[in-house]
Amino acid sequence: MKFKPKNKLNLWLLISFLLASTLTFWLNDQLSKRVGDISFNEELDDSFFKVCDETRILQYYSVNANYQNGRKALKKEIWETIEPLTFKASGYITFRFIINCDGEIGRFRVKTIDSELKKNKFDSGKIKTLQKSIENLKHWNAGALGIKTFDSYFVLNFKIEIGKITDIF
Repeated sequence: MKFKPKNKLNLWLLISFLLASTLTFWLNDQLSKRVGDISFNEELDDSFFKVCDETRILQYYSVNANYQNGRKALKKEIWETIEPLTFKASGYITFRFIINCDGEIGRFRVKTIDSELKKNKFDSGKIKTLQKSIENLKHWNAGALGIKTFDSYFVLNFKIEIGKITDIF
């Protein structure tokens, strides 16, 4: 079959369109997922906690999600319940979670490292106590841009030195 110049052009345009469409969908799929996204996990997460927009969970610093009266108030409120906790090692415990658009929190994920920044296992019971103390904080401010509120991630770190929590940041 011999192609005329007009048919070659149409074929070329069709192939270009299909390639561009495929690349657009692929890139959109890749860019909509970010490292560190917290997807729902039925084994870990409370099924009653809902986010307002699963496809748009922002970082706390881009929408100013925080605790009422700031980190100082958060530290003061949480310190009362965690001060007696002691640990066998030094290191850091990092909690990452979501503040939904209604100011509720959920989908907790925990990472622990030692003071050498290597993976570490702290007592799981004490980690659960820390998480419960965070869950009991009720004055979260959802992230907002203008008058619209958004779901956002939040990070809370506990520094442990010589078996005691010395800082919350």
